[in-house]
Amino acid sequence: MKKAALFDLDETLILDEAISEEAFRAAAALADREGVDLARLVHDAGTIARRLWAEGPCFDYCHRIGHSAWEGLWARYDKGDHPEIARLREWAPGYRLAVWREALAAQSIHDDALAQAQVDCFMATRRRFPLYPEIGALLAELKQQGYLLGIVTNGVPDLQREKLNACGVADLFDAVAVSGEIDCGKPDPGIFRYICGELGVGPADCVMVGDNPERDVAGAIAAGIRSVWVQRNGRARDARYPADLDCTDLSAMLPWLR
Repeated sequence: MKKAALFDLDETLILDEAISEEAFRAAAALADREGVDLARLVHDAGTIARRLWAEGPCFDYCHRIGHSAWEGLWARYDKGDHPEIARLREWAPGYRLAVWREALAAQSIHDDALAQAQVDCFMATRRRFPLYPEIGALLAELKQQGYLLGIVTNGVPDLQREKLNACGVADLFDAVAVSGEIDCGKPDPGIFRYICGELGVGPADCVMVGDNPERDVAGAIAAGIRSVWVQRNGRARDARYPADLDCTDLSAMLPWLR
């Protein structure tokens, strides 16, 4: 009988939030001059990004597929044929510039060239995809035990594919489901049905691994799939969506699966 282990990508396999924070700091540092509060600039840029994103024309679509404001600061939108992807490609450059322009203006800096340099710096600096320490050995052991491996990730096609291809483990996976490619995102059980179909397994023969109770665990429960929740970045458990295994290091999966 085939068995499958399904993995979320961001903050399950690869660090995500910490790398975004590094990119904010690097971009803010371009404005390092007398009287500038860089910590405030970082905070303001993140807050403004979320507000402008929520006010933007594609928010409902992005919320549905799980694509965030901070991801909008560095996605290229050069993959996928959904009309909203094309719309994001047109809208995002102005959004990015507006974020840094407004953050600078809050400290009485009015310099569009600097704001554009910060846009470019964020996009370049954000492109780092380190794995969590236990991931390489874990995936290799699961393959050794005969598990099929799948990715179930929310986001736009270009970013999620870039992350997976650049982090060094793409070749270990037998199937990938990206919400922006199939127009269905976690926690909708449809994305789990899709990956099961791609792998040729039933829900009872799968386990879903992720860090987000509301998306990964709730979606797995709705699809009839066992779940593993890994705590990353101090995220709290959610009693509404109890996982079959809670852990802080995914190496704990191996004895549990045995």
